Amino acid sequence: MSKKLLIIFTKIPKLGNGKSRLAHTIGEENAFTIFKELIKHTAKITKDIDCDKWVCYADNTEENSFFDHSIYKKLIQSGTDLGERMRNVFVSATDQGYEQIILIGSDCYELSQSEIEKGFRILNHSDFVFGPAKDGGYYLIGTRTTFTKVFDNKTWSTSTVLYEALRDVEGADLSHGELATLSDVDYESDLGELRKFID
Repeated sequence: MSKKLLIIFTKIPKLGNGKSRLAHTIGEENAFTIFKELIKHTAKITKDIDCDKWVCYADNTEENSFFDHSIYKKLIQSGTDLGERMRNVFVSATDQGYEQIILIGSDCYELSQSEIEKGFRILNHSDFVFGPAKDGGYYLIGTRTTFTKVFDNKTWSTSTVLYEALRDVEGADLSHGELATLSDVDYESDLGELRKFID
């Protein structure tokens, strides 16, 4: 067992399951295509990272082969909102002995293996690491502590999520580092290179 753990939060890629804001403008079929490309990208950039890996599904166990069973442990998220689900999985990972834990979603096409690996290096000397998203949230959060206030009482999917998390960390006199600011794919304007996959 590694002392480092990468957690990926995602959903089962099915038509109508996820990317609702994107589907509103490009249609459900195209949004489904984009969602699959995002998940394939996430699997590609994470499979070779030197750490243990968990894929945590929001709804059900996986029904696809994007994440190799021999590389990723498959789990179902538990909790009533995103903050509780994140807190629960971080607590579970800490309880199992992991000392550096990073969590990402499957929405960032700009994210790379090297950026995640940089996140682990930051945790060698900082209590937290954040990957800021252009919308004011974060695409990556990591810690080597048991401090979970960062997941409590947040208004998720708003422009203040990162600011509030940093306020919690700094208020507890904990250190943090930051990665490059990248864009999550939530709206048609975020598609960038992914536009080539749709009609």
